[in-house]
Amino acid sequence: PAFPSYSVLVDYGQTVEQLIRNGRYDWVNSDINGRNFPSSERGRAQIDIFLLNFDHDISSEDAIREMAKQGLRPLRPATLKELLALGTAFPDLQRENPIVALGSTWRRPGGLLGVPYLNGYDSGRSLGLSWFEGGWLPVRRFAAVRK
Repeated sequence: PAFPSYSVLVDYGQTVEQLIRNGRYDWVNSDINGRNFPSSERGRAQIDIFLLNFDHDISSEDAIREMAKQGLRPLRPATLKELLALGTAFPDLQRENPIVALGSTWRRPGGLLGVPYLNGYDSGRSLGLSWFEGGWLPVRRFAAVRK
C-alpha cells in the first residue's frame, strides 16, 4: 500500500492497563480498560502498522472495506493492543493527526459502539474513545495491519 508504515513489537500477553502505562499518556478515557476491551490475543509479534487516511469523509464500515482492498495481502483494522504498541514506539506520531483502531470496539451503556483512538496536542498525548457509527473527517488516520 502507498500508506506510511511503522514497525512495532506488540506484546499481546500484556494487559491493556500495562500497555497504557507503557505509553505514558497524559490523559486516558477511563472506559479503556481490560474489562471493556477483553482480548484473546497472545504472544509477541513484530508487525507493520499502516496508517490509512482518505481525502474525504468516510464511515467506519467503508474504511474497513478500503483496508481489505489494499494490495496483494489485504489489511485489517488494528486492535487496541496494536494501537497502544504504536503509541509507545512512536509517541509523537499521534500529534500529527488522530489515529483510530477500528479493530477493537466496546458497546457503551445506551448501545453505541466506541472505538479507541490516539490524539495529541502541543503539551500532551491522549487515548480516547470515539463513535464507530457516523462518519470520520479526512484528518483521521486508521491503523491497519496485514491479515
